[in-house]
Amino acid sequence: MRGNVFAVTALLFVALGVGVDLPAEAKEKPVVVGKGAVPVGLIRPSASVTAVEGATYVGSQSCRDCHSKEYTEWAASGHANMLRAVTPDIVKGDFANCEIAYEGVEVEAADKSKVKIAPKIKTETKGGNFFVTLLDMDNPANNQSYEVVEVLGSLWEQQYYLKVGDKIFPSPVRWVANDKQWRKVAFAPFWWVADGTADGRPKKPEEMPGKQTVDYQCNGCHTTNFIAKKDEQGKYAFSRLEGGIGCEQCHGPGSKHVDAQGDGGILNPAKLGTWQQEQLCGQCHIRVTSKQDKDFAFPLGFRTGQTDLQDKVEFWTYSTKPANFWGNEDAKKNRQQYHDTMRSGHMAAGVTCSACHLDHATKHLTSSLKLPREQQCIGCHTAQKAMFEGSVHAQKGVTCVDCHMAKMGSRAGATQKTPKDPWDVSAHTMRVVTPEEADVFKMRSSCDKCHSGAERSAKGSQLMGVREDVLNKTQRALQGTAISKENLNKVLMDGSLGAHNPQKTLQLLESKKK
Repeated sequence: MRGNVFAVTALLFVALGVGVDLPAEAKEKPVVVGKGAVPVGLIRPSASVTAVEGATYVGSQSCRDCHSKEYTEWAASGHANMLRAVTPDIVKGDFANCEIAYEGVEVEAADKSKVKIAPKIKTETKGGNFFVTLLDMDNPANNQSYEVVEVLGSLWEQQYYLKVGDKIFPSPVRWVANDKQWRKVAFAPFWWVADGTADGRPKKPEEMPGKQTVDYQCNGCHTTNFIAKKDEQGKYAFSRLEGGIGCEQCHGPGSKHVDAQGDGGILNPAKLGTWQQEQLCGQCHIRVTSKQDKDFAFPLGFRTGQTDLQDKVEFWTYSTKPANFWGNEDAKKNRQQYHDTMRSGHMAAGVTCSACHLDHATKHLTSSLKLPREQQCIGCHTAQKAMFEGSVHAQKGVTCVDCHMAKMGSRAGATQKTPKDPWDVSAHTMRVVTPEEADVFKMRSSCDKCHSGAERSAKGSQLMGVREDVLNKTQRALQGTAISKENLNKVLMDGSLGAHNPQKTLQLLESKKK
């Protein structure tokens, strides 16, 4: 019985008269949303990228003089400030001789077995520079101190890149901006080795695993024009144009554009095809392993305008990386928006990231939304807006994104202030996960922020009951003529089976045709 409630897509096909023998009245065109509300050209073919063929990268500074407004907006964004050389004014973490103690860090012993240790770290400032020192409490001669050379992140968390010999590694410490505290859990356990003591031993520089450097694990998404080139001996050399996501990472190499003094020779992401746009963002907002070389955690050689991302990477899934996904494949961690959107109604309709997000600026909190969150959806979803108005949720200030983009993933780690990893990442499937579904997959539901325990279960059962009732009454209405076309279309175009406003939906379905 309850399984019928999930047949929303089939119901909409019925509404449109696709492959179903319906009364003439039900086959008439449903009510459509207001003029200009839906973006034009939702599914667009790929555009030519010949404009940048043979061009080289010139750097974001080359864009500044001619595109001052866009440059200023971009310079304040999270993309521009993703990875920067360390300076005192950008470091948010506590480096005033702060000692951090970890527990349960799993490391390898000499026999390759797994051992849990409780190491300590000290963050400090010396001579105006920032250092992370890994402590060996029983033998200080084993202490290892490394200088911070780059800072990753500016909005939610800060990670600090440490120079170890001629290589750079992500540090084991991360600063959580919201709590203004260090993470409780060490980020990278490869910094230590078990030695039979409670706190283990910090690895020596020569013991550090070369394929855990930022060039293998991070820089493909945190820099512009990152290149990994292998020589005849099979050794990689790495290069990049600049830290952060620069102009050319999205617009393509700009030498031709500069030479032509702005007359062509560049790509405008807004004019690319649907899949070109989605994969442009998707190259970084994913968790993947490179097919070219499985040691890399990002696509190698992907450029603006390409649509072969799936050929360059193996996408992580619940089966391969269960810590990153819920059992229904919804994202459980940050930077997995592309995984979600690939399974969303938005992707199926060709609605790209830029329909909701600004291309350059950081606005409306930290998510770069084009509109405030309470206004973001209603420009397109006018039928749903009309149905939702006056509902219990609407009266309590609940917005579309509270349910359809509920916080289902974790970005910032736990701190002393927040003992558990916070749910601070919005889902991008755009789909509500009911308590009933959540119980099946042992996951969060879209209702968990406001409802818990027995109330959550009761609300979930109530919702499923309403939707089943609405489904049955809608099916009967489609086969009869008692209900007016206008009222029936309101229910069909809303498409929520009563979830948006149970009382109004049932009133419409129970009203008699005049």
